[in-house]
Amino acid sequence: MEQEERIIVEYAGFWRRLGAFLIDALIVGSMNCVLTAPWRWIFSVSRPWHSEGWLNAFFYHDPFVGITVLIAAIYCVVFWLWRGQTPGKIVMNVKVLKEDGTPLTLSGAIVRFLGYMVCFMTLGIGFVILAFDERRQGLHDKIALTVVVKIPQPKLRLPEANIG
Repeated sequence: MEQEERIIVEYAGFWRRLGAFLIDALIVGSMNCVLTAPWRWIFSVSRPWHSEGWLNAFFYHDPFVGITVLIAAIYCVVFWLWRGQTPGKIVMNVKVLKEDGTPLTLSGAIVRFLGYMVCFMTLGIGFVILAFDERRQGLHDKIALTVVVKIPQPKLRLPEANIG
């Protein structure tokens, strides 16, 4: 009878995941600036924040919000499918997997990104709950049935020192 070999994983915690998120936000934000700034200038879409309130101007009068979301969606979905890691997750040494330990599928990656949007709509509460969850799942992870795990690092043995 063959025994099933199981791998023990450690779920990635709040601070590590926040670090990965901030790195990815910086990358996506930079891409967004490079791709939309010329168009904003050409079409004079940017409006003064004080005239209508920044939140109102941002969500209701800026057609580039959709482009920003599209850039973020492509970035996340492509990296999650390719290696289960965005550049931020690579730096923080974590990986996204389905709850059963297998890699994400296209539909799973899309659902996870849509879960991100739900978390933003809850003003970040959907992200914060992962700090208190046993498996460190945010709302987006629960929706997409995913977990984020630490990637085990090999232990190196130092060579024996010649003392004498």
